[in-house]
Amino acid sequence: MKTHLKTIVPAVLMMTVLSACGSFGKKDRPAEQPAAQTQPAAQGVQIRQPQTVQVDSLDGRKEVAYLCGNQPVNVMYGFKGNEVVAAQVKINDQLTPGMFRVIGNKDQNMFTGNGITWVADKATAKNVDKVNGNMLTQEAIQTVNGQPQQVSQILVKGCVLAKPAKSAKAKAKK
Repeated sequence: MKTHLKTIVPAVLMMTVLSACGSFGKKDRPAEQPAAQTQPAAQGVQIRQPQTVQVDSLDGRKEVAYLCGNQPVNVMYGFKGNEVVAAQVKINDQLTPGMFRVIGNKDQNMFTGNGITWVADKATAKNVDKVNGNMLTQEAIQTVNGQPQQVSQILVKGCVLAKPAKSAKAKAKK
């Protein structure tokens, strides 16, 4: 009989403890509500997009590697003549949609498309691989005080040219 009690009593105690733990669920916690909620734009509010250049073909392209903090980012730029007109960003092995240069932005190269924006220092086709990037953002609709507002969510920022690895020849010359 003592043998059965040694087995049964701990089992009953364990079931009691576990059932008590189960009764302290989410219903005992206050509901967490964020101050602002981000929603996809498809719920009646349209994300505003700036006017961009329209091109039907490219004369050339060049890929540039950046580091945004510790995050590697590659950008494929497209050219029409000497003008940088398009960009596509690769981050975490994912490609953004094709983006086109925003018209009227004289201080920097800004590319946008489908709610995604890439900003880089002002460049031409000849020097695009010699200037820093800046940031990648995604537009979203956020409810603030009950009103939907468009916001730019920063995906990466502080993007600088990635330093190319020194070749064995360059190391040998030193």
